Amino acid sequence: MIEFKHVRLRYHYDDSVVLKDLNFTLSNGVNTILCDSQSGKSSVCKLLTKQFAPIDGQICVDGQDISGITNRDLGILYIPSEPAFFENRSVAYNITYPLKVRKAAKDERIKRFDEIASKFNLTYGDVKLKKLSKSERKRVALARGLTVKRKTVLFDDFFESADQIDEVISLFDDVETIVILTSNINLVRGNVVVLDDGVAVYQGDVNGAREIRKNLSWIVDILRSE
Repeated sequence: MIEFKHVRLRYHYDDSVVLKDLNFTLSNGVNTILCDSQSGKSSVCKLLTKQFAPIDGQICVDGQDISGITNRDLGILYIPSEPAFFENRSVAYNITYPLKVRKAAKDERIKRFDEIASKFNLTYGDVKLKKLSKSERKRVALARGLTVKRKTVLFDDFFESADQIDEVISLFDDVETIVILTSNINLVRGNVVVLDDGVAVYQGDVNGAREIRKNLSWIVDILRSE
């Protein structure tokens, strides 16, 4: 369980407070943070991955403040819409890089790649990343995410359609907490947190999220497109 308790965030390069008084809980299982791109989505990810620290408040995992937990022990995997890779390295190198960082033996890395490649039907392990299509790059990002065990996975604007979600989530069935971050109500699953202007304005089920969004100015364009 992940808890945000009166969290405030201001970036060092800006005087404005991005997150004003953020209070919500991400339960074990599937969660969604529904918000506009300017309403705190990326800021939440940066806080959870400890790229930034809040100026006030606490972020706790299973009751412990994350400031006292190492990144490795936190076990958070962040998968954005456009994942970063070593462009001139092979697919196999990129997928097994988390194992390389952990100083796993070469034989272990090869074995793990073969297991994951079989699961994803990846037949282009020797191809350089820069030659892959967008959809292929996303498959590699998912495969890389499975090389080591994680406790939490953040999908930041990763999904483009609802029919992708259940299949991808099933790949991470041993992960404690899955978080989908999106501005599209059609991609919402599980426990839903709605952010607006740096605060959490709702937490509950999908139906409640659909009702609350009608009062949010940033959702108008999405409503018109449905």
